[in-house]
Amino acid sequence: MKPGATGSSSESAAGSASGSETERVATPRVAGLFGDLAAGAVSTLVMLCYAMSLGTLIFSADLARYAELGVPTALVSCVVTALVIALTSSMRLNIAGPDSNATAFLAGVAAGVASSVRADGGSPQTILLTVLIAIALCSVLTGIVLYAIGSSRRSRSLQFLPYPVVGGFLAGTGYLLLAGAFRVLTGQSPQWHTLGLLTHLHWLAWVPALFIGVLTTVLTRGRQHIGALPFVLVCGIALFYLLLHLTGRSIDDARAMGLLLPHVKLHFFPDMRVPESLAQGAVDWAAIAAHLPETLVVTSASAITILMNSTAIGAATGGDIDLNREMRAAGLANIASGLLGGMVGYQSYNRTMLNARAGATSRIAGVFAALACLVALAASPDLVALFPVPVLVGLQLFMGLRLMLQWLVGAYARLNWYEYALVPGILAAIALYGVVAGVIAGVIAACVMFALLYGRVSCVRMEFDAATRTSTVERSIEDATRLRELGGQLCGMCLQGFLFFGTAHSILQRVRERLNAEASAPVRYVVLDFASTNGMDASVSVAFVKLRQLCATAGADLVLTALPARSRSLLARTGTLNLRIHEFPTLDAGLEWIEDQLLECSADISHSSAQDFRATLAPHFTPYALETLCARLEVRDLDAGQALFLRGEPGDALYLVEHGRVAVSLPLADGRPVRLRSFGPGTVVGEMAVYTQTSRSADVIAEAPTRVHRLSVSTLLALERDDPVTAQQFHRFLIKTIASRLAVADEALRAAY
Repeated sequence: MKPGATGSSSESAAGSASGSETERVATPRVAGLFGDLAAGAVSTLVMLCYAMSLGTLIFSADLARYAELGVPTALVSCVVTALVIALTSSMRLNIAGPDSNATAFLAGVAAGVASSVRADGGSPQTILLTVLIAIALCSVLTGIVLYAIGSSRRSRSLQFLPYPVVGGFLAGTGYLLLAGAFRVLTGQSPQWHTLGLLTHLHWLAWVPALFIGVLTTVLTRGRQHIGALPFVLVCGIALFYLLLHLTGRSIDDARAMGLLLPHVKLHFFPDMRVPESLAQGAVDWAAIAAHLPETLVVTSASAITILMNSTAIGAATGGDIDLNREMRAAGLANIASGLLGGMVGYQSYNRTMLNARAGATSRIAGVFAALACLVALAASPDLVALFPVPVLVGLQLFMGLRLMLQWLVGAYARLNWYEYALVPGILAAIALYGVVAGVIAGVIAACVMFALLYGRVSCVRMEFDAATRTSTVERSIEDATRLRELGGQLCGMCLQGFLFFGTAHSILQRVRERLNAEASAPVRYVVLDFASTNGMDASVSVAFVKLRQLCATAGADLVLTALPARSRSLLARTGTLNLRIHEFPTLDAGLEWIEDQLLECSADISHSSAQDFRATLAPHFTPYALETLCARLEVRDLDAGQALFLRGEPGDALYLVEHGRVAVSLPLADGRPVRLRSFGPGTVVGEMAVYTQTSRSADVIAEAPTRVHRLSVSTLLALERDDPVTAQQFHRFLIKTIASRLAVADEALRAAY
């Protein structure tokens, strides 16, 4: 073996291994690129069909003479929106373009603008230019609104639109698509007296359309195969030309009959100088302004559809969808499309899922599809002119039938009868009175549904009294018993949700029933806790004024606790808080104040903490046992803020509170203490650590000047040894104290459930 042979072999092996790894890495990339290009090609065919179909829909009926502009307008949107959204969307496989929902309303805008210009005596040139400007401005306005929604991070707010209202809106969209297909075929809007025009159509106009519409609807009702729509379109085109050949008609004959698209070129305003036309006032701006509400309907339809499509795509692909980013992407795409003379477009669920199932793995598929549409139109515009109009009408029938079946048939099993009634109701309003009337009906229905359905949700999360809900202040056994006896004098409610006129009235009604109810003790305090509420409207202040008057008539005090800042500001502005209403920052603080008031007014106050320490303990001990116990207790006085003991210290003693108050607290992560419970006169603190022989689990700090009596473990053991009877009475007293705490906790638990 020659010198260096070993090294050469090693280098060859290393090079071979490196080459294999590079080949393995390159193979998935090449396969992914091939999948993207194949999926992009499939998407291109579908995008062209959608663009031509929707472009034909806009320029139909009275605008049919300008049909050659419909396809370029749609294709501009198809190319621009698909390219921008493919590059900026949060979903890599997104395919965008003109969509049936917005286009159905946009067709109404175009027809309305043309009718207004014609009524104003405008020339055909003015009609055409005004319609094109209206379509472009609609795209720009929609883009600005969508971008604003996404930038303000308010996209999720659209989800609060009631589901049946959305269903009625989309069912109306399906009707408009079917009406658009009728206009393309007959040149007239669907009316009772125009339905007979269908019988005068040549069968070449409606047979392929019916074939495409019905077959596509049937094949795509279940799980859609990636080749279903392209296959049906190819079959429809082949069927049309086969029938054309069988009838002996030429392509020129078919174009003269309106069965083929006119020749188109990729320009936006043909044979016109737009700047000069604008300068000469050839645009009827008044007509555009008159139909601005319908333009806003297009914007609303776009926002709702983007939300629904993006959510559906995320659920189907398992990807994380940023709705705000999707709104911004659609906004930028529509602004660009409008500035170039295109129509509204955005993310498409069907085309995106078709792209994913065709093998797309990255954004390359969407970019390729957008550029392929541009190249196909620029290189061979005559190919577009060979596309059969009946096939495009069939595609419109498919889109309209799909929406109608989904929301008139499919929604019946998913909705209650009163919810489902909104769907055909809004559909009828759109069909009979127009888009704006249908949208107004939907908004009114949404408000009524909110009032009826949300009003049925109780705003009272829990009701309580002084027996079932107490403050965190530990009372003596006698005081706790007395509070349970006086529990009926408190009527409390924990509120929840958003408060408005409906829920506020229900609160007023509940309090009225409670005040008027026959009980052993009259209600002296009405407590409303707002800790779980998230706002209120101005009408609530009126209800609280009535509530305060009702309480004053019954001799009860109204107590409000945990008012959110905005709710408190609203009540303060309306003067409601100036009506001698007691307000506390927390429910616990309010309950503590009420308990003190009840005990002060109690007839048995002489038996409570106001007397000396011995009188407090006397009911639980014999005179001899009480004397023996007090002789062994150590008196300790604390200033406010002074620690009785701290967390972690040994549990070597328990304490009986004579007067004042101590609080049990735990430090938070930021060092601030949180009060768990406080102990007043006649209570015992620290006994659990003594019984369990563990260290202290929390800090105990004096909240006011306090005197306690200390009983150490060693003293307790000596008492058990020297005087078992006294020790037994002391243990019995502690058991009563613990049992009293458990009784309060049990009542609170019962009230919560």
